[in-house]
Parts: sequence; structure tokens; C-alpha cells
Amino acid sequence: MKKSTNKSDRNKKIQNKKKDIIDKKMMKMEEENKRLLAKKRRNFVLFFLIWISIFAIGLVRKTLQNDTFYTIEIGELILNNGIDMLDHFSFHSNLAYTYPHWLYDVFIYLCYMIGGYTAIHISSILILILVLFAVFKTNMVVTDNNYSVSGFATIVCALAVGGFATARAQLVSFLIFALEVLFIELFLRDGKKRYLFGLLILSLLICNIHVATWPFYFIVYLPYLGEFVASWIVSKIKIKKETKFIRFLKAKFVLEKNKRVGYLFITMLLSILTGFMTPLGDTPFTYSINMIMSNAQEYVKEHQRLGWAESPFTIIIAFETIFLALFSKVKLRDLFMMCGLVLMSILSLRHLSLLALIGTICFARIFSMFFESFEVKNDDMVFSFLGKKIVFVLCFVFVIVVSSLMLNHQLKNEFVASDLYPVEAVKYIKENIDVKEMRIFNEYNFGSYLLHHDIPVFIDSRAELYTSEYSGFDYDIFDDYFYITNNYSEKFDFYDITHVLIYKKIGDDQLSPLYVLLDKDSNYKTLYEDDNFILYEKNKEVSYYVTYN
Repeated sequence: MKKSTNKSDRNKKIQNKKKDIIDKKMMKMEEENKRLLAKKRRNFVLFFLIWISIFAIGLVRKTLQNDTFYTIEIGELILNNGIDMLDHFSFHSNLAYTYPHWLYDVFIYLCYMIGGYTAIHISSILILILVLFAVFKTNMVVTDNNYSVSGFATIVCALAVGGFATARAQLVSFLIFALEVLFIELFLRDGKKRYLFGLLILSLLICNIHVATWPFYFIVYLPYLGEFVASWIVSKIKIKKETKFIRFLKAKFVLEKNKRVGYLFITMLLSILTGFMTPLGDTPFTYSINMIMSNAQEYVKEHQRLGWAESPFTIIIAFETIFLALFSKVKLRDLFMMCGLVLMSILSLRHLSLLALIGTICFARIFSMFFESFEVKNDDMVFSFLGKKIVFVLCFVFVIVVSSLMLNHQLKNEFVASDLYPVEAVKYIKENIDVKEMRIFNEYNFGSYLLHHDIPVFIDSRAELYTSEYSGFDYDIFDDYFYITNNYSEKFDFYDITHVLIYKKIGDDQLSPLYVLLDKDSNYKTLYEDDNFILYEKNKEVSYYVTYN
């Protein structure tokens, strides 16, 4: 009996040893698999960040946009004279100016001093890369580290936002809004108070970098607050019997009742105080209201309603996102955000860029939840695919070739397009006319280029500056510009215009209406003319009005 027991004990010990060996091997295999997976993830992130950086280089336009020219001059003015809330570049006396992106103006001027237009172009590339890095990180958070979906959504964002990538304060606001969504999502996930502090800093930054977009900082909070309120209401409703419709709603919508949303609401309220932490007085609180009330909404293209032709790519992404939500679960915050952004974009073109930016973050989460609902292991497939050397090399070759082609196309362009801006006409004016004595009527689209060359302007692309809501005048310069052909002679006398510099054509074939009128008017003589522009001088002895209806 004793021998039998000893033998049984020995067998158990042997079995236990074998089991321990097997368990250790399994643990080593699991650890090795985790190590390999972590390595694959690190390699993917490194690969993707380099890849998207190369791609971004070719997306930024070299040809400068008209706002950039006045941005340079205002930056110089601020460093030399400070902010006095007055305009110094038009010939209209005592125009109030709010300096809505003064900090960005200073930054661009410093870039210009370091390396001219080239440095400005490089700064825009670097800012776009930072925007895409921030979007990728945010996508990683909202998708619970779904690497492939995060990467794909970031590429979509690059394509959608690329059209807005130029030297404007708007590009920096993209970075701020991407970080805002990131901080909100991280706080709701981790509860760390440092993200709330980060949100306050972002509010302060946007007040000084691009005050026109400060109201949108608060709009970003609304889908999160709306989701919380909806989940609270649902929790209070007592359902006696679950119908098919109720089951459908539960299957489709994720209602996250996160108690930390209360801290977000307090942070949003505290962010209002950052509006006082600027050298601009009450501008953060009044700028958008005045802009909405001004007639600039009617004339400036970016304030007008959205049409399909404006950005079909972005609109398709918006509807694809909503379409995906029909086949998988969707967080209510994403549905609120997408619907709100689409509505805002329809009402005003300027919001299209925000749909392109934040909409792709919503797209990432919905796309990830779509894969989860069908239990698709997309990361495994992508890691395996990229693990092949030939695929890895081809991906880099592809992006280098594409980016090089785009960059080569951009480098062929001039920083200042001679068909958009009167380059030669300005040279003529500087060499032959006393700019201090002249009062020039010019086109809205190139006024900033004139003031960049120290020529006092009638109007430029600081649209709000010339509206009665901002100027406080009992007449509206903006209106007078747009309706100038109705009574140009009377208005020219009213503003004491001595010279007129205008486009000869609108589009490819249509002649400028004002050019047609002045070409027939003997009271104006031509001083300079090329294929795109014409400069007139008014005869000094003219003292009567000629009105055309």
C-alpha cells in the first residue's frame, strides 16, 4: 500500500513538473507575442508618422494667399508700435482695427525676417505636420488604439484639410481644435486634471492666435454635454416593455454617462475668462457677433453657403460616416458632432475646414466600431501586410514619388502669382507715383499685396475692417466697393480717388464691369496696362459726376 502511494506521489510530481514546464513555455510564448506585438505597433507608429510627414510636404501650397501679405505687415507693426486698435494701412482715416490674430501675425513676420517667403512656406508645412500628428494621436484614443483605422482616418484628414493648408491663422487653429478633442477624450477616459488645465491653455491661445474661431472652441464641448444629458434622460425613463424600436436604439447608440462631464462643463465656463486675457479688449466677445451682423457675410466667399462643387471629397466623407453608423454602433457624441458640423458647413463655407478636421476623428471611431461589430481583426492584417519588406519599401517609394510630384508642381509656382497680384503694376507705382499723395481704388483680392508694398489701400481682405459695424462710420466702404459700378464717379469723388488699379477680366472671358466703364470714360487715362491689370489716373480738372445705371 505504501509503495503504491509513493509511486502515485511520484507520478503527480512528474505531472506537476511537466505542467510547470508547459506553463512557463506558454508564458514565455505569450510574453514573446506581446513583445512582438508591441514592436509591430511601435514600428507602425514610426512608419506612419514618417510617411504622413513626407505626404504633408507636398500638400501645402507655395503660392501665398492674400491674407498672408497683410499678416506680415501687421506683425511688423505690432513689434514696432504695439497694438493700438487702429488701422495703419488704408487711406481711410480713423478706421478701428481689432487685430484678430495678432500673435500669429507676429509669428509670420518673424518667419519672414528669418527667411522670407520660403520660411513662411516651411512654417506652414511644419504646422500641418503637427496637425496630422495631433489628429493621429486623437484617432488612437477614440478608437482604443486601433492603429490601422487611426492611420487611414489621418490620411483622409490630410486629403481633406490639405486644401486649407496655407499661411493663415486658420492652420494653427486646426492644431488647437485637434488638441482640444484629444484633451477632452483623454480626460473622460483617464480623469487626469492636467487635461482640463490644457483645455484652458488652448482657449487662451486661440483668443490670441485666431479670435474669430474662439466661439467654435465652446461648440466642441456641446456634443459631449448633449450625450450626457441624453443618457441622464434615458436613465430616468422607466420602460415597462422593451419594443423592437427600443432594442434597436440600444443596439445602435452608445450612451456614455460619464460623471466627469461635469468637470468639462465647469472648464468650459472658466474658459470664458480667457477672453479677458488678451490685449484686444472686448474683441473676443464682440468679433463674431459683429461679423454675423456685417454685410461681409453676403460678399466674402468663405462666409457663404456650401455648394457640392466646393468640396465634394469632404461632403462624401461626412455622408459615408453617417452611412457607416447605420451598420454599427455609434456614440451619440459622434452623431451630434457630425450633424452639427454638416449643418454649420451648409450655412457657411468657412466651417467646411472644421468638418474636414474633426469630422474625420468621428469617422475614425465609427469606422473602428464598424470593424468591432463584425469582429474584423484589421490591425493583424495590416501589420502582417506591412511586415513584408517589398510592401514596406513600396509604401515609402509611393509616398516619396507622390509627394515629390506635388512638391515639384508647387515649386514651379511663384510665391506671388502674377495673374492674381499686380506685381509689375506695383513696381510701376513705386517708381513713378508718390504713394503718400495717391488715393487708389483697388480690388479686394489684391489689396493686401498693395499694403505689403507700403501702398495705402481702399480695401483689402480684412473684410470686417471696412464694414460700418466695425468702422463706426455712417457709410459702408464694403458696400461702396461692391456696388461701385452703379455710381463710380460719385463714389470716387466722395473718397477723393486719384488712381484706379483693377483686374481687366473676371474669369477667362468676362471683362471686368468697371474696366468696361472706365475704358470709355475720357476722364481717366491709362498709366499702366498688362494682360491682367490696368492702372488709371483720374484727370485732376474733373469736377462733375458721371453715373451709370
